[in-house]
Amino acid sequence: MTTHFAGKKILIGALAFSLVAGSGVIIPKQVHAASLTTPFKDVTSGHWAEKHIAKLALQKIIEGYTTTSGAFVFRPSENVSQQEAVLMALRFAGLDKKADLDAIIGFPASFSVSAYFKAYITLAFKEGLLDQEEEYQLAAKDAKVAWGTKPASREWVTKLMVRAIDQREEAEKLQNTASGFSDASQINSIYKGYVNLAAKLELVKGVTTVKFDPKANVTRASLATMFSRAEKLYPVAYEGQVDGIVSRLTDTTLTLYSNKKEMNYAINADTLFYHYNTETPITKQQLLEYGDVTVIAKDGKALYVEVKGDKVYTKTVTGTLDRVIADEKKIYVWINDKPVEVFYDDKLVVADSDGKALALSAIKRDSQISIVQDSFRETPLALKIIAAPQSASTNVKGAFYGASGDLITIMQGTTLVSKFMADTVTVEIDGLSGATIGDLIKEADQVELTLNDSDKVTKVKVVNRNVKMLAGAQIASYVNDKKLLTIVDASGGNAQALYFTDKTRIEYSGNAISLSSAYNLLTLNRKIVISYTGNTIVSLQFVTKYTGSLVSMNAASNLMTIRLDNGSMVALPYNTAYVEHSAIASAGLSDLKTGDLLTLELNNTQDRVAAIKVHSNAQYEVVSVDAGSKKLRVKNAMTAAFDLSVLSTELTNEAGAKLTIDQITAGTLINVSYIGKQAASASTIAATFGKVQAVSASSVTIIDLAGQTVVYNVDAGFVAIKGASQSTATSLITVGDYVEVQKPAANKTQISVAVGESRIFSNYNVSASQIWTEKVSDADNRNYFNVNSNSKYFLNGNAVAVSAFKAGDAITIYGFRNYAIAVVK
Repeated sequence: MTTHFAGKKILIGALAFSLVAGSGVIIPKQVHAASLTTPFKDVTSGHWAEKHIAKLALQKIIEGYTTTSGAFVFRPSENVSQQEAVLMALRFAGLDKKADLDAIIGFPASFSVSAYFKAYITLAFKEGLLDQEEEYQLAAKDAKVAWGTKPASREWVTKLMVRAIDQREEAEKLQNTASGFSDASQINSIYKGYVNLAAKLELVKGVTTVKFDPKANVTRASLATMFSRAEKLYPVAYEGQVDGIVSRLTDTTLTLYSNKKEMNYAINADTLFYHYNTETPITKQQLLEYGDVTVIAKDGKALYVEVKGDKVYTKTVTGTLDRVIADEKKIYVWINDKPVEVFYDDKLVVADSDGKALALSAIKRDSQISIVQDSFRETPLALKIIAAPQSASTNVKGAFYGASGDLITIMQGTTLVSKFMADTVTVEIDGLSGATIGDLIKEADQVELTLNDSDKVTKVKVVNRNVKMLAGAQIASYVNDKKLLTIVDASGGNAQALYFTDKTRIEYSGNAISLSSAYNLLTLNRKIVISYTGNTIVSLQFVTKYTGSLVSMNAASNLMTIRLDNGSMVALPYNTAYVEHSAIASAGLSDLKTGDLLTLELNNTQDRVAAIKVHSNAQYEVVSVDAGSKKLRVKNAMTAAFDLSVLSTELTNEAGAKLTIDQITAGTLINVSYIGKQAASASTIAATFGKVQAVSASSVTIIDLAGQTVVYNVDAGFVAIKGASQSTATSLITVGDYVEVQKPAANKTQISVAVGESRIFSNYNVSASQIWTEKVSDADNRNYFNVNSNSKYFLNGNAVAVSAFKAGDAITIYGFRNYAIAVVK
């Protein structure tokens, strides 16, 4: 694969060079190629040039060394000599093969070059990478040091690099341009234009934001970084390297759209992920789906993935659904009074405006829909379709008569009516959770059938049978051969004789068991929760605990009363019980309030409460993830960082889909539901950052950090927060505000406005991705702000890079939880 590079063609495949250090020549057989997945032993995670060294090693543009102890190293801090730097530049530019290695070459006595490099230095003079007269003069002025083995300085290498990419004329135009570096006076006049151009093109950066240090020696890590940055503007082609758009991303696969076709690459924990605007690795979750990336792969596995821009290649259109042609995977939509053909594939996501998943076939004809399409294919594919919530088309009522296979039959008057059932059918029976078709009673249940557009039954609701539930009932006797159970209520009265059937559901500690397994538990005075209709037992639960809302606590009678979900009341002795609350270290009975949702765990004899566990909720920010120990380190405004065990916690995303702990990343917001001190469940909260574009009484429109327009409608769950103020109206929000949008629960939207914080810029820490500012007082311990690839920087209203800010600049930072989404000067 070839790529035009500064007017020349470069073929990189076997082409590779060593960033050799010290004096002499390193023969290729002494240097071993870097492992495609293993880092150099001396380039540890967090090294400032890790990204560039990793990329060039995978491209085989740089190589490492195997030491006498067997360690594979790169030697990033060693200096590069001038003659070695020239050879690297020639190889990078694809010119080294033109060197006449058999030629007899002589240089002036003051211009000393090692024999191996003479042909390459001659070629560099010929190709214009070096100015022969200029280099002879420099060598003569410093005759005590051999020109070839002299360590290459930053200013000298900068000129070499700019000439290697054929930008000499552009550099000369900038010769008299004022430099932005404070030590510009130390830059030799013959290099000034080259340094100005290299800084402009971001091929080189200062050792700080204001200092270039022109005379400093160039290390192997620095030179690797320069070549890596040069690829951004002057790409180098490499076998196995592909540019394209991420069309799909899963835990194990990245799908890339390139050259009008899709390619799948395996990804795993060894795959390196980077962003063009940062020096430190990013996570897979930070990849921009439907955005530009470069992939370096081998044998179908992605070894290196770099995000190349912030643009998302999608568009949204709205229209009226006409029809779905499933066999051809396309729909027809009326847009601006014209029928438009829209194609989709198996990855299409369909949901209603509340975020609830829908089947495409469930959307009714003439429904208004929004379609998110990709914009990178010649024939765009629909990625997501959003429709208004779909109501059932028809309902029919009658007496349940029977069900067989896919058919359900009801009696309407004297007529039998049969309907096909959909793949999934919901059955609703008052007092019976998890009901199925098998729980219906023939000719006794009056039912209402809900039909979809295909006239198939999606829901069966029993409208005439009210299953009675008795909580706190006690067993009086059980006759096994008759399957006859006699019970009394909690007071010991109102005896009833009830029968088990083959449809009776029996549960112990939440697990279903058979009647034969329950036999030894059906003993005198055992407490149960029982549901029945007539004299038939519908369900029976052996009681180990109750969950309900606190109604009252009577110290005199020592009875605590709670209301269960079904409305029934349970009263139990409680004075010896202990209390657990997630937010109270040593909770007691005085911490309980009427209305609290509680789980009451019973003692072995089921006659009193042993433990009272309060249900509570908390929102946290994830600080770090320990997947091995199943722990999340979390914090919030009220609580210092602590380790939250999620070993037995249900983890879900904001849509309710289950997650594994390694799918949660630092910085994620989570809602945690506690039962006592145990985190029963935790769900992530989607946070969208952006800038307000428009505000009305009924909606707020923002441009998110990816440049997409998002409209949030004001509904019953809407809340706006600005500083200490809170409102259910949009009046707190104004155009231009930087905001964070959360959907903490279904049908709820929370928009928080970032209050700008005035600061004095100090420096930008590349490795930590942090902006540091001057302290406002000795006690100021939060004078730094975290940034990432989505953070935006503005100078006089124009978007700039963070390098545009100088020490002493007055800036305003907008952000949340010490994360800056916008920095403005």
